[in-house]
Amino acid sequence: MKKAVFTAPGTIDFVECPVPEIAADQVLLKVMSIGVCGSDVQMYNGKHRYMTYPVVPGHEVSAVVEQVGSKVAGFQPGDRVTVQPQIFCGKCYPCTIGRFNVCEQLKVKGVHADGFAAEYVAIEPSYLHLCPPDMDFDRIVLVEPAAVAVGAVKRAQYKGATIAVIGAGPIGNLVAQAAQAMGAEQVLLTDILDSRLDFARQCGIQNCLNTAEMSLQEAIEQTFGSRKADVIIDAAATSATFAAALEASRPSSEIVITGNYKNPVELEVPRIQRREVALIGHMMYVREDYAEAIKLLAEGKIRTEGFITQRYGLADFHAAFKQLNEHPEQVMKAVLEVAAG
Repeated sequence: MKKAVFTAPGTIDFVECPVPEIAADQVLLKVMSIGVCGSDVQMYNGKHRYMTYPVVPGHEVSAVVEQVGSKVAGFQPGDRVTVQPQIFCGKCYPCTIGRFNVCEQLKVKGVHADGFAAEYVAIEPSYLHLCPPDMDFDRIVLVEPAAVAVGAVKRAQYKGATIAVIGAGPIGNLVAQAAQAMGAEQVLLTDILDSRLDFARQCGIQNCLNTAEMSLQEAIEQTFGSRKADVIIDAAATSATFAAALEASRPSSEIVITGNYKNPVELEVPRIQRREVALIGHMMYVREDYAEAIKLLAEGKIRTEGFITQRYGLADFHAAFKQLNEHPEQVMKAVLEVAAG
């Protein structure tokens, strides 16, 4: 079989190796496709501060169970699955209260340990989520980012809330869709690219406004009126969007940070303290978020038609990163089709 290995910035080795032999408590996955996300781009460019080379990338995955170990229950060959890629200790305090997404020893398959840019992978079934047999691989490969979105919404008091989401890229789009599906009263999605907002409208997102034409505060007031935003979710993660979120917040607003910030930002502490604004960090997902994401995708409550804008084979990995580096505005989600589905 073949697998892709990041060995240095800008370098991908395509390695021929035997198909893994599984232990009695493992399953063998045939990888159908992997999604390419922002962290993969950082790794390719040598700008991911928490990974080391070499590593097999890929943490957004659709797969089929190829073989089942003798001690494995609950899975059988032919099952369609996705993988929750977190590796956690199970012993630190966050793990003991079910918050293994912020485990003190957290690692992620495809970032800190080998991932799924391979034709076959041996893995323990505890990482797997079973998907409906009629769920297509394009939706299955989007479960991981959709679970991020579900987790971001659940960090706030979202039911019956007015929610503004900053950034209409893949995560922001999915956050807005998840918020609508999970019971928000009204949702606003903002961006500075009309193309992304047009696509968001196609996905059924209620309110989409361009903040190159107005401030975030104006967009929020135009959409929600004097109530403004109960929750602001920052999926763009720039110093400008952080400042805009703080400026647009009202007393008792919640600001959820789910985007991946690259640099420190200035924080006006009195503006938070004196108005009791809650600043909330968000990291990945827990198992229930994955289950919720699968359900929302399978039921069509999160729409994905047109979400995958570029498709490549495993051998075309370099081409995917070239496109993402040079024309990120043209990419919603790029997928590597590892096996013919």
